[in-house]
Amino acid sequence: MSTPPPPPPPGGGYPPPGQGGDPQQPPGQGGYPPPGGYPPPQQGGYPPPAPPSGYPPPPQQGGYPPQGGPGYQPAPQGYPPAGSPGYGGAQGFNVGEAFTWAWNKFSKNAGPLIVATLVFGLIVIALQVVINLVQAAVSPGASTYTSDDSGFSFAWSSGGMGLAGILVSLVGWFVLLIVGAAIQSAFLSGVLDIANGQQVSVGSFFRPRNIGQVIIAGLIVGVITTIGTFLCVIPGLLASIMLIFTVVALLDRNLPAVDAVKTSFETAKANFGDTFLTWLVGLVIIAVGALLCGVGLLVAVPVGSLFLVCAWRRITGGQVAPLTP
Repeated sequence: MSTPPPPPPPGGGYPPPGQGGDPQQPPGQGGYPPPGGYPPPQQGGYPPPAPPSGYPPPPQQGGYPPQGGPGYQPAPQGYPPAGSPGYGGAQGFNVGEAFTWAWNKFSKNAGPLIVATLVFGLIVIALQVVINLVQAAVSPGASTYTSDDSGFSFAWSSGGMGLAGILVSLVGWFVLLIVGAAIQSAFLSGVLDIANGQQVSVGSFFRPRNIGQVIIAGLIVGVITTIGTFLCVIPGLLASIMLIFTVVALLDRNLPAVDAVKTSFETAKANFGDTFLTWLVGLVIIAVGALLCGVGLLVAVPVGSLFLVCAWRRITGGQVAPLTP
C-alpha cells in the first residue's frame, strides 16, 4: 500500500514573494544576490561616467585661453592693443593711403604741430648761426658749417680753415647732434601719440624720451652716413635709406640704440621697395616745403614725420589710429 504524497504548502505551491525559485535556498535570498550587491543605478538610467583618462579637460568654447590666464600673450609694447575700439589691423603699406593718413592727422592737429615745428626750427637756426659766427671768427675765409635737417651728418670746406676752425666745426656738429636728438625724441614722441590715437597738445611735442639712446643712434647713423657720403655719395644715400627708421623704431619699441639701427636695417632690407618709396616721398615733401620760401616747412616737416611713422607701422605690421572725419 503506497504512502500518499504530503499535502501542498499553503499558497498553491509557490514560495512567498521575494524568496526566489529554489526551495533549497535559505529564505530571503533566492537565485540573485541580495539587494546592495550592485551599485545603485545613476538617476535617469545612464551608466556611471567613465574613469579619468589622464587627458586635460577640453578647452573653453572658442579654443583660446582667457585674457590673463596661462598661455595668454599680451600685445607688444609700443603698439595699441589688438582689437581696441576704433583700430584696424595692419593692412600693409600703400603710399597713397599713408600720405592721406598723414595729411588727415596734420589737419586735425595743425596748431600743436606747427607751433612745435616753428620753435624747434628757430632753435636749430639760432645754434647754426652761432656756430658759423664762431667759426668765422677763429678762421676767417673758411666756409660755413652745414648739416642735414636731422643733424646726423655734417660737411665743410677746409679752404682757409685752420685747426681752430676744424675744432669749432666738430664741436658745433656735436652740439647740434645733442640738440637734434632732443628735438627728434620730443617731436616724434608726439607724432607717435597721434598714431596711437591720443589727444595731443603743444606740450605733447616737448616731452623727449630716451635722449641718451637717440644721441648714440644719431652718432652711429651720422658716422655711417658721413663715411658713405665721402665714398662717392651713393653709399651715403644708401645708408640714409637703410637707416631711415632708426629713431622711430627706437622710440616706438623702446630699443637700445644699436638694436634700433639693426632693426631699421633689417626692416629696410626685407622691404626695400617700400622703404625706398618712404625715403623718396619724404624727400619730396621736404623739398616742396623748402621751395615755398621756407615757410612751407612748417607744414612739410609735420606731414613728413607723420608719413614716416605711418610707413614704419604699416611696413612692420603695426597699427595706426583711423582717419578722422
